[in-house]
Amino acid sequence: MGVTLIGPLEPEFSKRPKNHDRFFTRSAAPSNEAGKKQYAEEILRRFATRAYRRPVDDETVGRLADLAMESAAMSGGTFERGIARAITAVLASPRFLFRMEDTLPVDDPKAHPLLDEYALASRLSYFLWSTMPDDTLYQLAARGKLRRNLPTQIDRMLKDGRCEQLVRNFVGQWLQSRDIESVSIDARIVQARDSNDGRKTQERYKRYKRLNREIEEAERANDKGKLERLNRERTEMRARFGKRIEFSGSLRSAMRRETEMLFQDLLRNDGSVLGLIKNDSTYLNEELANHYGVPGVRGGEMRLVKLPSDSPRGGVLTTGTTLAVTSNPTRTSPVKRGLFILENIPGTPPPPPPPNIPSLEASEKTEDGSERTLREALAMHREEPLCSSCHNRMDPLGLAMENFNAVGAWRDEERGQPIKGVGGKLITGENFADVRELKHVLVTDRRTDYYRCLTDKMLTYALGRGPQPCDILTIDAIVEDLEQSGGKFSKLITGIIDSTPFQRRHRNTP
Repeated sequence: MGVTLIGPLEPEFSKRPKNHDRFFTRSAAPSNEAGKKQYAEEILRRFATRAYRRPVDDETVGRLADLAMESAAMSGGTFERGIARAITAVLASPRFLFRMEDTLPVDDPKAHPLLDEYALASRLSYFLWSTMPDDTLYQLAARGKLRRNLPTQIDRMLKDGRCEQLVRNFVGQWLQSRDIESVSIDARIVQARDSNDGRKTQERYKRYKRLNREIEEAERANDKGKLERLNRERTEMRARFGKRIEFSGSLRSAMRRETEMLFQDLLRNDGSVLGLIKNDSTYLNEELANHYGVPGVRGGEMRLVKLPSDSPRGGVLTTGTTLAVTSNPTRTSPVKRGLFILENIPGTPPPPPPPNIPSLEASEKTEDGSERTLREALAMHREEPLCSSCHNRMDPLGLAMENFNAVGAWRDEERGQPIKGVGGKLITGENFADVRELKHVLVTDRRTDYYRCLTDKMLTYALGRGPQPCDILTIDAIVEDLEQSGGKFSKLITGIIDSTPFQRRHRNTP
């Protein structure tokens, strides 16, 4: 059963709900049926035009108004409830749930037609703002003037606050920055591993969890003697554990914002996309700066900070976001980190691994019971013929970042052994000694590969589909513009918007 309260009924005490005036532009609905239907058509035409992202035909508006009037005439119905039901029908329509894209007429049936201006406005708005077109875009489309005013509109939209959705959503997909909020990392075990106490810490943690279960059982059994003994043991373990190390929510949020703000800064200031890989500045607040070991940053506000000249930071590869989302819950993963770089920077991922490959953990234990470092375990892994071809591509990249632990902090040792800066070699032959040199190689010798990969990723984001063979010429042209301009962000954005895949609908031809 339920109870519904309606009131207050006295006009002087009534108050309209939030956003009421956005739908109902008059103080009250007309008293006669013809006037009410005309008012309903006015409301629903305006709403459906925005929801469908293009003008709505009279037949559709008439059906929606009939539905509203029918609902209003039912027992307990009101004009507002009738409009609400019609709006529900609009929101359930395929024309709202899907972007229905019409095209301009063409004489050649084999030609790829241009999108009409309303469809172009939607593509542009969802690409840059992740939402429907605003009044300016809609009015330009209605007058057939959007396509000729694209440069002005792109500039306006990139300066608008809604452009943060491009940053948040694209970076979240490309660099997995949205995963930092939920990635599972046990910071205590990570730090214990760095100090050669990882296995003991895991064993103590398991015993601590067992203690909690035993205490609950003793409480249910009302065994006071056992309960006293178990509580004493738990108190002693807490004292030995010391302060709990936290990979806190505020630190995770700061890491995500660092990555997003670096992207946003280069986008809005038309910087080079190479700055995403190699940069002498980054965005920090006091908590994140302390985590990175960068001095002189105070307060909780994120701000652009010039990094020390000897800092290995700078660029998205050495942000806490990337380092954490490419790690395992208790340790780093050079394989994941190497694969991440190959997939997202030069765009050359290795094939999937063969089945029944043993885990790295199985290779970490030596015959005498001591534990190998990850570098040593990976070296054994690469001795297997099935593993070597892929690991020779991934491991050098991931091992270049081994000085960063699973929560993105710098470390000099793992399990009591120094992490040596052993260099690596790309599959294409370029050598590097450490992560600094790796970033330099990626923005110099391999920058064309990076331009191509980034273009591919953003074109996929803009179109909502993966790359196709017909997109090769488009990507080649954008890469050439990036090469000629030194990687300016504007060349990437405008190149995609002006491209054939963005402006036209592909028509399959026999």
